[in-house]
Amino acid sequence: MLEARNITLSAGTKDLLNNASFRIGDRDRVGLVGLNGTGKSTLLRFIEETGTGSAVISEGQLIRSSDTTIGYLPQEISFEDDMDKTAMVYVLQANRKLNELSSSIENMQRELDEPHQDHRSPRYHKLIERYSEASQEFERLGGYRLEADAKKILGGLGFSEDDCSKKVGEFSGGWQMRLLIARLLLEKPTLLLLDEPTNHLDIDSLRWLENYLLGYEHSCIIVSHDRFFLDKITTRTLEINFRTIHEYKGNYSFYEKEKAQRFELMMSRYKNDMKKMARLQAFVDRFRYKATKARQAQSRLRQLQKLEAELQAPEEDLSAISFSFPKAARSGREVLRLEHVSKSWPQPDGSRTTVLKDIDLEIMREDRIAVVGSNGAGKTTLCRIISNDLDFEGNMVYGHNVSLNYFAQHQAEDLDSRKTVLQEMMDAAPDAGAQRSVRDILGCFLFSGDSVNKKNAVLSGGEKSRLSLAKILLQSSNLLVMDEPTNHLDMRSKDMLIDALEKYDGTLILVSHDRYFLDSIVNKVVEVKNSSITVYLGSYAEYLEKAEKAWEEERKKETVETGRKSDGSSRQPPHGKTARPRRNRHTGEAEKLEKKIQKLEAEKLEYEKTMGSADFYSMPETDTRETVERYHKLCAEIELLYEAWESALS
Repeated sequence: MLEARNITLSAGTKDLLNNASFRIGDRDRVGLVGLNGTGKSTLLRFIEETGTGSAVISEGQLIRSSDTTIGYLPQEISFEDDMDKTAMVYVLQANRKLNELSSSIENMQRELDEPHQDHRSPRYHKLIERYSEASQEFERLGGYRLEADAKKILGGLGFSEDDCSKKVGEFSGGWQMRLLIARLLLEKPTLLLLDEPTNHLDIDSLRWLENYLLGYEHSCIIVSHDRFFLDKITTRTLEINFRTIHEYKGNYSFYEKEKAQRFELMMSRYKNDMKKMARLQAFVDRFRYKATKARQAQSRLRQLQKLEAELQAPEEDLSAISFSFPKAARSGREVLRLEHVSKSWPQPDGSRTTVLKDIDLEIMREDRIAVVGSNGAGKTTLCRIISNDLDFEGNMVYGHNVSLNYFAQHQAEDLDSRKTVLQEMMDAAPDAGAQRSVRDILGCFLFSGDSVNKKNAVLSGGEKSRLSLAKILLQSSNLLVMDEPTNHLDMRSKDMLIDALEKYDGTLILVSHDRYFLDSIVNKVVEVKNSSITVYLGSYAEYLEKAEKAWEEERKKETVETGRKSDGSSRQPPHGKTARPRRNRHTGEAEKLEKKIQKLEAEKLEYEKTMGSADFYSMPETDTRETVERYHKLCAEIELLYEAWESALS
């Protein structure tokens, strides 16, 4: 499908890859990883552009087969030209060939409907023949299913029925990116390039996307800082490191274990080489000018020079770097109590939308709470109420000696544009002890070297967010509320933040869509849904297990209810073409297919649980490959059964 042979890739004056090679085959699920700035996004963009644009290939070849089609999700994109299109129209434009066919059929339909047509003329008969051929091709390519498929994908990504008729310009940036994801999935390219797709999704839509990609019939390359997502989807990992690409034959957890082992080997080899170089240097220094040893000294010098040229230090290990939140006075046992709290927002038409209604919540000392829910459910609203950042109805009582610190998504707006990164941090440090740890903290949040002297005014949105988060670590508190703190962090920065939060001795309230981050820390989950809250005791993984079961039961119920509808929606051809007559919807054939689908769906769920486990890729490679192949065959069989089931009902 796609092969890179010994490519050297650069962006501007920066060399990103040197003599790197990799191959993407059919149905490959590849995670692309590496430190920020190593060129992951540039490589995806280069593959999509196939050699055009700002990335330049100076050596090597990037080869793709003639039948390869590419769909690319960048981290940012302008929707300026599409603002006036409805969401449905924007998504349906994914399939260019079907759109062209549809327009052609509409034009022919208008021409056929023109008055005073000579129905006996050769031209008229030729037009009918072309119309018939185009309609058959439209049906063969799935044109009559396109809108139904688009609605299914949009629904999975969190769009309601009413949202489909809204204009693209009415949606926020995150929801616009969801529209692009929907468009790409509807297009069904043979190679999907997804750059941080999870940034724009809540838990429900993320779970839907995972299941969709597990059953996707083509290949994908994914850049993501969500290791749960990578573990569940990917079966290979490509790492950009030292301007080359290393392959690991497993998911992200497998990669981490293998990389740790490789690091130990590289470090051992590096130390041995350093010792050998020291011995060679000592010999050269001692005997270089001694006539009887001059030839041996020259030989040792050549060995030394060769070793120096080949010596490569292992990637810097930041695992030893850590930081802690400043100590704060201990709070009382009860930290916070909400009583009958409600919040609504005014709408342009004068009405009010209720986000939270009659909420009761008790937060105790050392609680570590994840606040979860779909986008717009009220997670941020709840955090702002707890942080006393928002008016509300009801009562809130803080416990004894509570000191609060709040990291908000809009925190970056409070930075002083005149200051440098280092000045901002030094001014926020409460004492000399905190000032001494400023550079370590900045390094953990990807500010090192000269970047600490950049003015806040020139920082990107992600850099401003990281700097605001770094400032939080300088301030003491015993109640810490953080709304999406991991959005712009790489894997290592997340690990360091997790380590700091694990050592934090106060009370934590976290909003995040990063499941690994939450599962590493929390002991209680508050789910915000339908203007109310539900409290779950236990880890985030335990909450997810309960939610997954509830979601699966709901999906099965919907499938059964759809099959029982006597007036289900038909797949109507466009342009007034007459539909085929329907058979009885309650045929024995449909019931048999329904039972078989339910059985295979249950089997599919078991496969997904197996493939999502951390131990899966420690199995022998042949076993993992066979399991993945059986899983994909099962997905294909289920898809065929659904088509047969729909035919039996039509």
